Amino acid sequence: MYVNLRRYPKLSADKETIHRSVQDDLLPRLREREGFRAYCAFWDEEGAGVSVSVFDDQEAAHRSTEVARQWVMRHQDFFPGRGEEFAGACIAQEVSDDLAREASGGRQGSVYVLIRELANVPGTQDTRAFVEQRTLPMITRWPGFKAVYMVRGDRDGSRAAVATLFDTRQNAVACHERAVDLLKEGLPRVEVTRVVQGQSATLVVQ
Repeated sequence: MYVNLRRYPKLSADKETIHRSVQDDLLPRLREREGFRAYCAFWDEEGAGVSVSVFDDQEAAHRSTEVARQWVMRHQDFFPGRGEEFAGACIAQEVSDDLAREASGGRQGSVYVLIRELANVPGTQDTRAFVEQRTLPMITRWPGFKAVYMVRGDRDGSRAAVATLFDTRQNAVACHERAVDLLKEGLPRVEVTRVVQGQSATLVVQ
């Protein structure tokens, strides 16, 4: 799996207008692309627009990136400033059975999204073992878990991001706090550089 994370800190249109354009224009084009797996968008606590796009692999992501860029170009009035982007391959991912069932049944509800960005992540077997044996099981067993995508940055392998989807803010934040405690225990040099979170405005899993 391959994930693109985008954040637009400056908006020059109202949220409802942007949301409607995403639903009616961007998403139908993305869903037509081979390798598209999921898309989630939300407004973070600072009012920025944030999106999480998931694909089978890097090639599929790059093909879809052009679709997103064309959409942004058509709506430059939405985003007066350049967006922030983080992309990379998943080192681990999991989607809950209930979210998969909802998606297969055509029901796309709302989730609470929390993304933590990390620096100084060692590219070692010990790191992978820590993720697979401690962090990932903890997250997937947490109450209200919906999905998780753990991504190592393409441009800088020492950077990573973990996108988590939960049923409520309370469960998302509590799980995040436990994950940070685990990091301090097992990978003390890793630094949490930023946390963005919010209730999803758009969610598609296929």
